[in-house]
Amino acid sequence: MTLSKRIVCGLWLFGCGGCAAFGWLQVPVDPAATHPIPPFTIPAAREGVAYERFIVIGDQGSGGPGQKKVAAVMAARARKDGLNFWITTGDNFYQAGVSSVDDPQWKTKFEEMYADPALKVPVYPSLGNHDHDGNEAAQVEYASRNPLWKMPGQYYTFPRTLSDGTKIQFFVIDSDPIVAGAQDIGTQLTWLDAELGKSDARWKLVYGHHPLYGHNPARGHNEAMKEHVGPLLVKHKVDAFFAGHDHCLEMIKPVGGVHHVISGAASGEDRPYAVNWTEESYYAATMGGFVFCRVSKDELVIEFVRLNGEMQYAHVLTK
Repeated sequence: MTLSKRIVCGLWLFGCGGCAAFGWLQVPVDPAATHPIPPFTIPAAREGVAYERFIVIGDQGSGGPGQKKVAAVMAARARKDGLNFWITTGDNFYQAGVSSVDDPQWKTKFEEMYADPALKVPVYPSLGNHDHDGNEAAQVEYASRNPLWKMPGQYYTFPRTLSDGTKIQFFVIDSDPIVAGAQDIGTQLTWLDAELGKSDARWKLVYGHHPLYGHNPARGHNEAMKEHVGPLLVKHKVDAFFAGHDHCLEMIKPVGGVHHVISGAASGEDRPYAVNWTEESYYAATMGGFVFCRVSKDELVIEFVRLNGEMQYAHVLTK
């Protein structure tokens, strides 16, 4: 068990310490079922404009019917609108990561789970605390086995260039050592500072497992992430930070100009956590779903999709 698991989850009970408080041992109330959904408008895709579309999922690796349901809705959306790639905000494999590149979970929780041809596009994963309870290096090594699993390191960056030349750059962090207070986090933070600083991308998007801000009633905001990662996001004018860890969906009002999105609901009804809709929230929901994004030179559309395929809320960032 990693130090971060002890810090984040507390006592080791029922397979995840303290998880009853987080909501998945009991059915939480979905605030999006009772709270008025704010009005929103999604600009129509324009002919001749270059777009890329990607999905953001997190905390998906249960292997249960909820994960399968989310995967099916992902595939349906990909067939409808197209999909260039998808990213994960960690906890790719419950309960304790994978043991090796030969772990049978690769087949059941990834290869077969996302076997629909519409999802056969590159995947850029990040690591969660449950992944660190296993062999996290095996998830990097698996990239040499499966060309769709794009993971060159435990933290890394990659660009996506639109057909009109617009550059979007993603910065993938390994948040678990940061939250755990590991002594060597300076290396990663220095790397992040340098990579963000030298990037000339029009859109800068950062993602990892632990959110800086969240409204799970048992967890709240993450002070370590706010202290160590928050200033870098603001300093380098990052457009959005995507996270998981809280098994819900959230769009949080910007902090220092940075938008914060939680997409940790890809296990569907298997492992939902409670979430409060607060004055800091644009949107909050639980009981499953994912985020679908469309990015062009001038806009980033962030859509929250539920288990029935409904796009329940969307937020548009513009330049």
